[in-house]
This record gives sequence, C-alpha cells and structure tokens, in this order.
Amino acid sequence: MKKLPLLLTTLSILLFACNKIDTTKEVFNIINPVEVTPWDPEYAKTVIQKIYVEDFTGHTCSNCPDGARRLKAIMDEDPAVIATAIHCTYFANPIAAPFDKNYKTPMGDIICEDFNISGLPKAAINRMEISPNNWGIDVPKWRSTIAAIDRNNVRAGIELHCTANEVKKEIEAHVAVTIIKEIPNPVQLCLVLQQDSIVSGQLDGSTPILNYVHNHMLRTGFKGNYGTKLTSNGKVNALFKYSTTFNLPYGNGFPYSNLPVNINHCSVVAYLLDMETKEVVQVEQVHLR
Repeated sequence: MKKLPLLLTTLSILLFACNKIDTTKEVFNIINPVEVTPWDPEYAKTVIQKIYVEDFTGHTCSNCPDGARRLKAIMDEDPAVIATAIHCTYFANPIAAPFDKNYKTPMGDIICEDFNISGLPKAAINRMEISPNNWGIDVPKWRSTIAAIDRNNVRAGIELHCTANEVKKEIEAHVAVTIIKEIPNPVQLCLVLQQDSIVSGQLDGSTPILNYVHNHMLRTGFKGNYGTKLTSNGKVNALFKYSTTFNLPYGNGFPYSNLPVNINHCSVVAYLLDMETKEVVQVEQVHLR
C-alpha cells in the first residue's frame, strides 16, 4: 500500500512533464534549421503592420534628393515605414568625381530589372504592382499610396535580433516569423544589410553636392536576392512561429563596391515575401548599434 502514493507521485511528475512537451514542434533543414512552434497569441496582439519602401536612386539623378527628403518626412511622421535605398540604373554608374563611387549592388540591379524600374526617382511600396508589369511609383504618389494601405490586415509579425562580431567580421541575425492569418501562397524570408551616413557626391537639382549624406543604402542580401523558404514547399500555417538564424560575413567587402562596412551605421531589414503576388507581407528593422 505504501507504493501507491509513490506511484501516484511519479505519474503526476510524468504527466506534468508531458504537458510541457511541445509535440507540434517541427524542424526544417532549409538554410540553418527552421524551428516551427505554436504562436504566442499575446505577442500577435502587439504586432502592427509595417510598410516597406524601396527608394530607387542614383548619385546623378537630379530629382532623387527631393524624393529622399519627402521620404524622410513621411518616415518622421510614421515610424511604421521602413526604407531601403537601392542605387541602380545609369544614374548610379560611377563617372568622374564627385560621382566616382560605385554604390550599385548585384541584388539591387536584379530587383530594379525584375520590377521594371526606370525614370528615377521611383519607389516600390510593399512591392505592390500598381499596373500591369509596373511597380515603380512616382514621388508625388508616395504619401497617398502609403496612406491607402490597410494597416488592420496584419498577416504576420517578425521578431529580429542581430549581433555583430567585429573580430570575425560577421553578423548573426535571429529571426522569428509568426503567421497570424492564413497566407495561401508560398512565402520567402529575405534579409538585407543597409548602411547610413555615407558621405559622397550627389547631384541635387543642378547643383553637385560634394558632402551629401546617403542613408539606408543597400549593401547586400543575406541569402540570395529573394531570400529563402521557411518550409520545404514555402507554405506556412497560421498560428505558428517559424524561427531560424542567418549569418553574413562582411570582412571581404561586397561586389561592385569597396566601401567598408561601418557597423555603427548599419541596420538589418527582414521582410516576408508572398512569392505569387510578389508583395511584402511584413517587414522589420533593427540597428546594429
């Protein structure tokens, strides 16, 4: 009879332990392992819809500084707007000083071509197609396009934590994507490195500015031009969280440009792409300092 209380105690411990086991956890070996766990509904309540603006620009584009100023005003008013400046087209080609720097990137060139960008300045806003085969939005329509986006349709949240190892010259990014509403199409997660406070020449109207400050300049992507899948087929399920880690070595520089990476002025942007509509579902940004 004395064995019964001990048995009951043992069973209680086992049952308690079983209740703590997450039987729904799944791991996909896509990039680094992607761990899939149930969502946190309390976290989901805190998520706001953020807007991604890709500002296509170049140092000999005379109207681009005006676009940058207007974009800054929008971002100052609305902290949910996140921007990346993509230097592209012949306006970004290096020529004689003070326009001799090369700020183009292979990733930026491919995005510019794939989204039919020409006649700078232009912006892609959440990569929404505004007319058939046309994603580039003119400066006067940036504010109204952003204002028209439904902020209540929050389909995903992104948690992003980054560290920079300046000895190894490597950035590590931990990303967790929570799927709040059903996304019927395959998705991919894309991370990019961008840099602020880059001082060099820029044509502003008819005036060459020698010490123009370029901000949120695209430097490179972490894993390809359009990121990577989170599951084997790219499909994700609502009410689940997908967590993984990205690594980016930066010590050897990047193609096209020998501009050194200044971690103190860098940030990482992570965005979730709907691979059928090409739209950005959600975006997040963290500064490395």
